[in-house]
Order: sequence, then C-alpha cells, then structure tokens
Amino acid sequence: MRSTGSRDPPGTDGKIAADVLPKPLLPVFVRIGGLNADVRYAGAAPGLVAGVLQVNCVVPSDAPSGYTIPILLIVGNAASQAGVTLAIR
Repeated sequence: MRSTGSRDPPGTDGKIAADVLPKPLLPVFVRIGGLNADVRYAGAAPGLVAGVLQVNCVVPSDAPSGYTIPILLIVGNAASQAGVTLAIR
C-alpha cells in the first residue's frame, strides 16, 4: 500500500529539490467551489525543500466568484483540511 507521501523518485526530505523533481505516486485532485479543477502539475518545486508539494491547476470557467470560495486538495484518499478558501473574481 502506498502512503500519501510516496513519490517517484523517492527523494530525500529536507534537501533542496534539484534536477529530477519527484511526483506523487497517488492521484492528485483539486476541487474549487465544488467543481473539479484541471491539475496541470503536481510534484516537487525546483529550489524548494524536498517534501514540499507544488500543485498547479486551472480554475474551472464555471466556478463561482467571491472572496471565500472553498478549495480542496486530495492526494489518494487524503484531503486537505476543511475551511480553506480562495478569492475568485
């Protein structure tokens, strides 16, 4: 069974991410305002400490606008905490 933090290649936590950027082995999803966002990249970020997960996604065109739109990150079966929001104009 893979853990939520499993990456390919594994990498070493605490070191700076360099040439080969590890990506999660489990699927990554983002929901914005209850809608599925198009995840374009999920993996290490160059120049940041290994273990940090960068996720780039496209906000759905039919997402609601406002100052407190809920956003949810899901990796495998683990989800981010409830109550996280972003502003969409």
